[in-house]
Formats: sequence, C-alpha cells, structure tokens
Amino acid sequence: MSTTPDIATMQLLLRQGRWPACLSLGLLLVALLLLGTEPGLAMVAAGLLLASMFAGAAQTYHAWRVALDASLLQQLRDEGLDGDAAARRTDQLLQDSGLRPASPDVPLRGWDARWAGMRRLLLRQYLLTAAQFALLVLAVLWPQT
Repeated sequence: MSTTPDIATMQLLLRQGRWPACLSLGLLLVALLLLGTEPGLAMVAAGLLLASMFAGAAQTYHAWRVALDASLLQQLRDEGLDGDAAARRTDQLLQDSGLRPASPDVPLRGWDARWAGMRRLLLRQYLLTAAQFALLVLAVLWPQT
C-alpha cells in the first residue's frame, strides 16, 4: 500500500510555502537596507549580509518551484485526474512549458517519487529561510569596529 497522500493533501501542504516566501522577502529587504545605509559596516558583517541575500535568492527559486508544483496539483484537481493519468498529465504540462525534456523513453515516475521531491523542495525552502534569518541576525549582532 502506498503512503502517498492524495493530490488535495499534497497541494495544501505545498501552499504552506507561502509563509517562508513572504518572510524571506522581508529579510532580503532588511539586508539590502542594512548594506545600503549602514556606514562603516565591518567586512564580516557585510559578508554575512551578502550570504543572507544569496540564501534569500536560493529560497526564492525554491518558493517558485513549490508554488509551481502546488499550481500543477490544483490543475490536476480541476481536471479531476488522479493516479497514473495525473502523472502523465503533469509530465505533459511540464514538457509543453519546456521545464522537462520531451523524451518518449523516460519511464513514468510514480507519485511516491514525485511527492518525495515536492517535500524535499518545501523542506529546502524552510531551511534556506532559517539560514537567511540566522545570517542576518549574525550580521546585525557582529561587533562593528
């Protein structure tokens, strides 16, 4: 028996990626403001702010991917598809948009593998947001000399 949740549950979980995306955008703006307005910023603190901004950019990519997966799942729900038909439709949509190469010899991935990939993206999004926050806090607390 498969432990893969249904498409509606997967979509609801992926929608939880909105919160770290919004938080990350705010942290990115704070880092930009600190870099632009803080005179005499220590080199280490400036490096930490830049690292925070890079973590924010990586988080933005993951947020886009998580939102794309959630939107694809919503479309599958709207079309009433489930199981292998939904997997084929997902591959077709990704191929039509150019996000997946069109290869007829590639076997159809099951939902267990797809769900593991979606969860991995969401987890990375949360971890990158946490890293961005930690780097920003370190930069603010770094002694200015």
